[in-house]
Amino acid sequence: MTAKNSLSFENTEIAFRHSSNADLSRAYWLFKVINVNFLVKIGPPITNFAVKIGLPIKGLIKATIFKHFCGGETIRECEKTIKSTESGGVGTILDYSIEGEDDEKVFDETCEEIIRTIKRAAKDKAIPITVFKVTGVARFGLLEKLDAKATLTDAEQQEWQKVQDRVLAICEKAHSVNIPVMIDAEETRIRGYDRFIGFEYDAQI
Repeated sequence: MTAKNSLSFENTEIAFRHSSNADLSRAYWLFKVINVNFLVKIGPPITNFAVKIGLPIKGLIKATIFKHFCGGETIRECEKTIKSTESGGVGTILDYSIEGEDDEKVFDETCEEIIRTIKRAAKDKAIPITVFKVTGVARFGLLEKLDAKATLTDAEQQEWQKVQDRVLAICEKAHSVNIPVMIDAEETRIRGYDRFIGFEYDAQI
């Protein structure tokens, strides 16, 4: 999110004026749990296992961690948060955060959703900038291989071209509606986004 005018993040009254006592209590206990290193380490694998075997924990996740850190699963679900933050003088960045997949169909769908966030931003001054992750439109393994300057197979060359086409489509849409777009930094072992700096668009990369 981006601060506007003379907004001070040290002013807790402004920061939390839209939160109920229940919201603040939930956030307090959530951060208490997150502060326990042991729980942070075992949490993700246990959660993934529970989801895989069909335990009904998705509702619990969405009502706690997801609710605190995410605006919603869709652009429509984010509308309430967009309006709430704008009323406090804070802009919103719609960040479609799916990544780590290895399915070309998922990559194409992610690209389309990112473009939808750009279209939404173009309609509203409350969303001054957009962002996307290269790992949302490209396979980790391919980016690692590119970063290592390894030789790509013919199939990987075609895969890489599709990645470039997706990034180009995203940047062209941002340019056409005059909305800045940032490429979100990846893990240090995956720096494939460096390859895109050469794009010459008014949109900020």
